[in-house]
Amino acid sequence: MVPKMEEVIEGPDLNAGRSRVDKKNYRQFLLHNGLRVVIVSDTLIMGQHDMGVINDGSDSESDMSNESDQDSDGDHSFGDEEDGIRKAAAAMVVRAGSFHDPLCCQGMAHFLEHMLFMGTKKYPSENEYSSFIEKHGGSDNAFTELEYTLYHFDIAQEKLFEGIDRFAQFFISPLLREDSKGRELNAIESEFKLSQNSDDCRLQQLMCHTGKAAEEHPFGKFSWGNLRSLKEIPEKNDVNLSSELKTFYDQFYYAQNMRLVVIGAYSLDELQSQVVKKFSGVPALPREPSPLNIQLEDAVTWNETSHSPIEDFGMPLDPSLGKIYRIVPVKEKHNLTITWQLPPQRNWKSKPADYVAHLLGHEASGSLLSSLKARSWANTCYAGIDSGGHENASSHALFSFNLVLSEEGVSHWVEIISLVYTYIGMVRYYCHSDKGLPSCIYDELKAVHEMAYAFADEMTPEELVEDIAEDAICSYLPPERLLDGNSLLYEFDGDAIKVSFCSS
Repeated sequence: MVPKMEEVIEGPDLNAGRSRVDKKNYRQFLLHNGLRVVIVSDTLIMGQHDMGVINDGSDSESDMSNESDQDSDGDHSFGDEEDGIRKAAAAMVVRAGSFHDPLCCQGMAHFLEHMLFMGTKKYPSENEYSSFIEKHGGSDNAFTELEYTLYHFDIAQEKLFEGIDRFAQFFISPLLREDSKGRELNAIESEFKLSQNSDDCRLQQLMCHTGKAAEEHPFGKFSWGNLRSLKEIPEKNDVNLSSELKTFYDQFYYAQNMRLVVIGAYSLDELQSQVVKKFSGVPALPREPSPLNIQLEDAVTWNETSHSPIEDFGMPLDPSLGKIYRIVPVKEKHNLTITWQLPPQRNWKSKPADYVAHLLGHEASGSLLSSLKARSWANTCYAGIDSGGHENASSHALFSFNLVLSEEGVSHWVEIISLVYTYIGMVRYYCHSDKGLPSCIYDELKAVHEMAYAFADEMTPEELVEDIAEDAICSYLPPERLLDGNSLLYEFDGDAIKVSFCSS
C-alpha cells in the first residue's frame, strides 16, 4: 500500500544526478515528523529475480512450502548472498557528534553510539539487533564523527524490513540499560588504547591540544573518550553518567536532526511504505531542549535552513600560531606536514580548495614535487582537506600539504619549507596579476571529476547508503545535488581560489 500523500512530502528529483552507469532509481521525501529520507530501488537485482506476489495470507495448502521465503512484512525471497546477490542496506545519520559532548563527560557521543546497540523496548535482548543482522548474512556498525554519528547495516534482501524495524527502535525507545554501561565503557577504553598506536590519531590529538581549550572551542574536546573521561572524572565531580547519557540522547536524537537512507531490491513505493511504517514513531522534536541544539527553520519543508552553534566558535587555531612540532612516530617513516586553517569550505560549485590542492600536489615536470625529487629530498606528496571532522567542519577547514621525505630530505626540512612558500608566492603572483589564475587548469580538473564520477566503480549497498547519508547531513548542499554535488565541479571562481591561496 502506497502511503497517503499527506504522510510524506516528496523532495526534488535525484535521478538527474546519477552517473551514466547508475541504473538504480532514487526518491527522497520528508516524513510528517521531519525525518528526511532517501530510498534507492536496486533495479539491477530486481531484474535478476522474479519478485513474485506479496503473501496476503490466502495461500493454498500447496503454497505453504514457500512460506519460509517470506516474512510478516511481505518481504520477498531473493536467493542467497553466496549466489552473488547484492544485499539490502540502511544508514541513519544523526547531526550530533563529539563536538556536542558535555565538558563533564567527553566522549559522550561515542558512548551513546555503543549503548544504542544494547536493546530497545520493542526488542529488549542485549545485542538482539546485531544478532539478527548477523543471522541473516549481514553486518552492522556505527561511527562517531565530530559533528555527526552514523549507524549502518546490510542484510539479506528478504529480511530488510525486519532489519529496519529493529533499526528504527534505536531512535524511538532505546533502553540505555545500566547493566550494559560497564562493558561498553571497557570497549571504548580498548578502542582508545588501539588508537594510541596510530600516528594519524596521535597527530590529530596534537592538533587539538594546539588549538583552543575545549571551553573555548569544541575542536579541543577529547572525541574518543576513555575510562578516565567517562568514568573517573565524572565520578570525581559527582556527575551522574547515566543521567548525562539520557539527556544527550533526548537533546539530539529526534527526527528533524536525522537523515535516513535505505536501499533494497523493491519498488520505490514499497520501500517508502515500509519506511513510513517503521520510522513515523521517531519524535519530531527534542525530548529535552539543549543550549547547543541545531537551529532549524522550515524543518518539515524542503526549504529547511540550519545553523549549527559550532559555526559561531570560529577558527580553532590562533591565526599567528606559526609553531613547529617534531613528532617521534610509532611507525618508521619521515613525513613533513604543513597545515593552514581556512574558513569552512561551502562553495560546492567551484570547490576552490580542490584547485589549490591540484597545484600543490601536482607531480609532473615543473611541479614542486618534481623539484624536490630532483634533489632526492621527497618521494610523494598529498595536498588538500581531509574529509574527517577535525579537518573539515562547520567552523573551519584545515588544509594540509604532506610530503613523504627521504632520509636525506629530513635534514633539509627548512629548505623544503622555503621551497613550498616560494611556490605559493609564485601562485599568489598570478592571483594578483591582470590575467589571474588560468581557467584551463579548472577545466582540466572539471573533466577529470566528471570522468571519475561517470565511470566510478559500483559501491556496495552499505557503502552507498553511508555515502549518501554523510552528504545528506551537509547543510550547504542543496537537496537536488545530493548525489553529485560533492563530486563534480560546476563553475570557475578565481576570486575564491585567490582567497584560499592568500589565506595560506
